[in-house]
Amino acid sequence: MAEIITLKQGEAKLLTLTVTDENGAAVNLSGCTLFLGVKSPKGEDYAFSKDHSAFDLDHADQGIISVFLGDTDTNQTPGPYVGELKVIFPGAAPNTVEKSSDLALTIERAVTA
Repeated sequence: MAEIITLKQGEAKLLTLTVTDENGAAVNLSGCTLFLGVKSPKGEDYAFSKDHSAFDLDHADQGIISVFLGDTDTNQTPGPYVGELKVIFPGAAPNTVEKSSDLALTIERAVTA
C-alpha cells in the first residue's frame, strides 16, 4: 500500500486495499477486525473514519478489503491526508493492534460547472 490514493472532493468511491506483509505476500484477514481513520497530516482528529462494519470482507482471505467512502467522507478541504488501517487479528487482546499500515491520500478540489 505504498501508492498515493487520490480522491475527488465530495465524490463517493469504493476504496479497495490489499494488505501485504514485508515480503509482498497477501495477508489473510479472515476473522480480523478492521478500522480506517483518515486525518490531515497535522491534525489530531480524524476527518473521517470507518469501523469494521463498513468493510466488504468477501476477499479478506486474499488480503483484499473494500470500504465505501460516501460523498460526505471525501468532502474535505483539498490537500494531503494520512490514513491508518488498523487490523486486529483473532485471538489478540482487545485494543491490541497486531498490524497497522499508513496510507497516503490526496483529496483533489472538485471542479464545478
